[in-house]
Amino acid sequence: MAKIVTSGAESVLQIKKWLGVNENPDGDTQLKNGEAAEMRNFKITRDGNLQKRDGMLTIHDARAWTGAIRGIWHGYVDSVEYTVFAAGGDLWSYDFDTDTATSILASGVTITDAETTFFGYSEKLYILNGHEYLEWDGSLPSAPGGAIEVVGYRPLILTEVLPTGGGTQLEQINKLNGLRRVRFSPNGSATVFKLPETGLSSIDYVKSVATGSPIAHTPNASAGTVTFATAPASGVDSIEVGYTHPVTFRGEVEAMRFAELYNGSNDNRVFLYGDGTNTAIYSGLDNDGNERADYFPDMNEMSVGAANTPLTALIRHYSTLVCFKTDGTYAARYGTVTLSDGSTVAAFYVTPTNRSIGNVAYGQAQLVLNSPRTLFNSAIYEWRNTASYSSNLSIDERQAKLISERVHATLAGMDLSAAYTFDDNERQEYYIIQDGTAVIHNYAVDAWYIYTGYGVTRLIDINGVLYGCTPGGDIVRIAHGYNSDNGTAIDAFWRSGSMAFGKPWMRKYSSKVFITTKPESKSNIEVTVRTNVKGDYIVKTVAYSLATFTDASFSHWSFGTSRQPQTERLKIKAKKFAYYQLILQSNDNWSAATVLTAEIKARYTGDEK
Repeated sequence: MAKIVTSGAESVLQIKKWLGVNENPDGDTQLKNGEAAEMRNFKITRDGNLQKRDGMLTIHDARAWTGAIRGIWHGYVDSVEYTVFAAGGDLWSYDFDTDTATSILASGVTITDAETTFFGYSEKLYILNGHEYLEWDGSLPSAPGGAIEVVGYRPLILTEVLPTGGGTQLEQINKLNGLRRVRFSPNGSATVFKLPETGLSSIDYVKSVATGSPIAHTPNASAGTVTFATAPASGVDSIEVGYTHPVTFRGEVEAMRFAELYNGSNDNRVFLYGDGTNTAIYSGLDNDGNERADYFPDMNEMSVGAANTPLTALIRHYSTLVCFKTDGTYAARYGTVTLSDGSTVAAFYVTPTNRSIGNVAYGQAQLVLNSPRTLFNSAIYEWRNTASYSSNLSIDERQAKLISERVHATLAGMDLSAAYTFDDNERQEYYIIQDGTAVIHNYAVDAWYIYTGYGVTRLIDINGVLYGCTPGGDIVRIAHGYNSDNGTAIDAFWRSGSMAFGKPWMRKYSSKVFITTKPESKSNIEVTVRTNVKGDYIVKTVAYSLATFTDASFSHWSFGTSRQPQTERLKIKAKKFAYYQLILQSNDNWSAATVLTAEIKARYTGDEK
């Protein structure tokens, strides 16, 4: 926020709050004082100050792999805290204390070097990348153990099966495998028991349900029969037979690249999507009611909208699963359906929310302050239901709020379909990163800013500390205490809009600019101006460094000890101008810069001619 204080023929333009960038398509004369017409590598703090962006320091370089980190995750596996990432066709567990990355991929298991999604579920970590579907229980290959391909749950498909066949259907087959099991009810006389399928890969076991003990038998996988030397005693569901069918639908699961947890009022189902179709598949509960990420029943599919456009993102929003496509948005809600055999199963009913606005970047919808955000064309939309009776999204196109007008020009030059998004809830910053450019919304103060030369492809917050992954596969720590990107200067630039001091029809004269900065260990910023009359003015430096031996640099040494804000008067003469621009810049690898306020004195000298 800024105000102009007028006293006779003199006015003082005061910038007390910095408001971020505003790429106004109608020019920069309409900007608020404190808004930037051009801004790069500066950020806005929670107090509304202008600050050079945080730098980066490599904490682990790509010693054991080649190429970028394709996915990173932090959380708990079997009650132990881990940081895990995918790189170089392998999976790694990283220890920050010892700076070591240990491969966790089980011996003999391979993984494709592709964009990777991680999610924790039932004390395990699950990994999918469009090619494989793996799980990790926290064990290391030396155990032996490690991450393995998900085998999948063996469903109990039939119960009360007579020796001659039949039975009651219970669970659906699992897309992940050909494993099945059935429970027979012997009649006390039959010795040959007929399975529901023939042409099997194998008959894996026959056991007593009561004791779990194996029962001697003669299997015939081709005929799908089990023969006993003597007839088992009669009973109900007393014998269980496990077998394997050669046909599976595992490829449908492995083709998925992203995951979301949802089941109406809780999160005990896994929804997988991202294979380029309009379909999501979701997990089921087993016969004992346990939630599982290794059981995808054959009928558990949800198609969203028309088949000619893909499903690009799923995100849980209150009790609704919001489904985004490239050409629209839908809402899925939990329900049930009764099948022809009288059984009741879970179903998810999909209704349209917006038939023209959706999301173009796979897996990049973010929930920011409980409102989904998506990338669509060259803009960012936030989805909000402002109705007083419900927060869930409904059939109302007004719920899609365009929030990125102030950075439209930069977004128009980015390929948002290939962008990466991240919500840094700790610092309340929402990132869109693509090819070295980052557009950030500080939603704590509603300010936008832009970073260039931003050398990370993904971000992660771990215990309040922000880390990034570089295109070369390094892990970097990002913090205000770092004044460069691993020694490379950060080119920070801020230019105000064209300010008329309240009277665009009058000429002005200005000779003084007052800049207040925050004392830091090494603080340095250059100040200049530009007017509609002249574009090249003297450049003044505002520098103040606290005396400290922490990262001391005697080439920039100071004996300053005051930690109070420091105001410096700069003599920059500009005359006969109607519009005035303030420019702040810093382009070095050793200093910080936090600007608290700026004041510009100007005197009116007559009407414009």
